[in-house]
Amino acid sequence: MTDKTISAVKIAPKQTEIREFDLPLIPEDAGLLKVTAAGVCGSDVGGYARALPENAANIMGHENVGYIERIGAVAAEQWGLKPGDRVALEEYLPCLRCDWCSVGEYRLCARADRLALGMIRYGTTPITKSPALWGGFGHFMYLHPNSVFHRLPESIPDEYAVAALPMGNGVQWAKIEGGVGPGKSILIQGPGQQGIGCVIASKEAGAARIIVAGLTRDRRRLEVARHCGADEVIDVQTEDLRTRVDLLTEGRGVDIVVDVTGGSANTVLAGIDVLKNKGGTLVIQGGEFDHFSFEQVTRKYITIKSCRGHSYAAVEEAIATIASGKYPFNEVCSHRFGLSGVDTAIRATAGEGITDAIHVSVFPWED
Repeated sequence: MTDKTISAVKIAPKQTEIREFDLPLIPEDAGLLKVTAAGVCGSDVGGYARALPENAANIMGHENVGYIERIGAVAAEQWGLKPGDRVALEEYLPCLRCDWCSVGEYRLCARADRLALGMIRYGTTPITKSPALWGGFGHFMYLHPNSVFHRLPESIPDEYAVAALPMGNGVQWAKIEGGVGPGKSILIQGPGQQGIGCVIASKEAGAARIIVAGLTRDRRRLEVARHCGADEVIDVQTEDLRTRVDLLTEGRGVDIVVDVTGGSANTVLAGIDVLKNKGGTLVIQGGEFDHFSFEQVTRKYITIKSCRGHSYAAVEEAIATIASGKYPFNEVCSHRFGLSGVDTAIRATAGEGITDAIHVSVFPWED
């Protein structure tokens, strides 16, 4: 093993370059991951396009799978890992001491929200923060003492394993936040990787009816949603969403709506409109729009919850579901690129050039 490594560095909006870095000395409480695959998240699309603050070039990639290459004695004891162990790495670097961390809700870590530790996150931390290797779009990653791992069975190919985090989001948003289960109907707005994760989670939970809505350009994604368990798909550009949902539910509306489109006024208001008359649940990622009235939310007694990452348990459930072999992850995991193709991979996820991408991966050792 050499003392150098390479990574794809974001140096400007929608621009990367391959750079060489020194492999760091590994302290007793840290480690080094040999990255075998790194997924491209939907959030990477917006992150890639954003302007960089001064001296904030960074190595992107936070859906990471690989093998423990080096590990300090304290870290080995703390993590229960050894060289050669195969893991999926969470993007969060939490405090591991607050009430949220104690129950595996690392996304809600109180200290990470409040202090500078919140800036140390895989896939976004600048290379000026030593030792620079904070992202998966490279041969190796530094493993911070507060890293959170999931063990991976060797039976899951890397290409599927890197979908653990978006599939975990599906479990969190559709099942845990949305409450989907036997007898429940759900509308999932957006058939990308997060939406497909919600479909699979809903199918595993025993949903009575799974409906997925998308655009005309999402034809292939809607087809894959069907293969993963959706009962019905709707092209909202050629069909009226409310009319079709009324037909499918005999006018009752759906119990749950999960909006993974980013939360525009059109999708949020449409989601509220098709929820059942009383007591439905709306799960949304966020979004900003003017003149929103809560009148219908109150009248329909709607519960609104947030799509904000995943719990540890949700990712564990997702890994078990991937390992089951019940779902066509060969279709979900649609494209793969080598390290020199990071720019193309992120653009493909955005629908630039490649219009039918669902989950895209970077294999850093390929080119």
